[in-house]
Amino acid sequence: MLARIGGWALLGLAVLLQWNGNGLNYTLLLAGVALAVVVPMFLINQGARRAIRDGASATFEISDGGLTSSTPESRHAYAWNAFRHVDFLAGQLVFSLGGSRSIQVPTRGLSPQQINEVLNTAVAHGVPVR
Repeated sequence: MLARIGGWALLGLAVLLQWNGNGLNYTLLLAGVALAVVVPMFLINQGARRAIRDGASATFEISDGGLTSSTPESRHAYAWNAFRHVDFLAGQLVFSLGGSRSIQVPTRGLSPQQINEVLNTAVAHGVPVR
C-alpha cells in the first residue's frame, strides 16, 4: 500500500509540475507508474508464490453460487456479483473484488475444458473476463 501511495504522489507531483509550465517530468512519471502499478503487482505475485511454497494449502470451490476459498485457518465465500472481472493469466485466474483486492486461483490442476467452464460460468453471471 505504501508503494501505491508513493507512486500516486509522484504522479501527482509530475502533473503539478506540468501545470506550472515546467514541462512533463518523465522521470517522475515513470517512477510513479513503477511504484503505483509495477511494484505492488510484483509484491503480490511474490507473496502468493511464497505462500504456495511454504505449504499454505488452499482449496477453491467454484459453483453457480460463486467462489469459495478455504485454508486451514479460514473460509471465505464470494457471490458472483462481488467480482468486478476475471483475468485469465498464465497459470492462474485472478478474480478482482475491486481496488487492490483479488483472489488468485491457480490453474495448474485444471484442464483447458475446466478453465473454460469456470470462465463461461463467470460470464453467465455477468462477470467480464479479460
